[in-house]
Amino acid sequence: MTRDGGALPPLHLQLAGPAARPNGHPAHAFVLPELAIGEYPTPEDAAWLGDAHGFGAVVSLQDDLDLHRKGLEVSSLARAYTAKRIAFVRHPAADGDLDALRGILDAAVDSLHTHLAAGVRVYLHCNAGLNRAPTVAIAYLHVHRSLALQAARDQVKAARTCVPYWRLLMAHYAG
Repeated sequence: MTRDGGALPPLHLQLAGPAARPNGHPAHAFVLPELAIGEYPTPEDAAWLGDAHGFGAVVSLQDDLDLHRKGLEVSSLARAYTAKRIAFVRHPAADGDLDALRGILDAAVDSLHTHLAAGVRVYLHCNAGLNRAPTVAIAYLHVHRSLALQAARDQVKAARTCVPYWRLLMAHYAG
């Protein structure tokens, strides 16, 4: 019980639940003027994404466990984005599961390309915006902007402190 008599959230939400956000919205960085990577948004962030930043699409890499740990539901996110005319695309890959990420990498890169080529500003995210989202952004820059992998990595890391899955990218694009 809390001091005000309310029940504490389930233990899994206490340990891995929503992060404190000093500015009230997800931390993010623009890799390109039309592509940002960052932390996961909530349904309450839909207006901020659409109205304040002009995002027309959200590409999520969170899997169902990520969403559960953050107390989020796909249906609530979809409703909030639809209300703001923001496309919502999911390519779920478990955090730290490099095989799963490699399995969705091409589809996620294609999603980014489809939206960006149509002139739509995209918000790409995983949980913290530190591993999966930067990895996909690097892949996009390599495949569709013709940057060498190292140059793409350098561009993403210059925009946002992150730890992309470099070995996965090297393996995926080397062969």
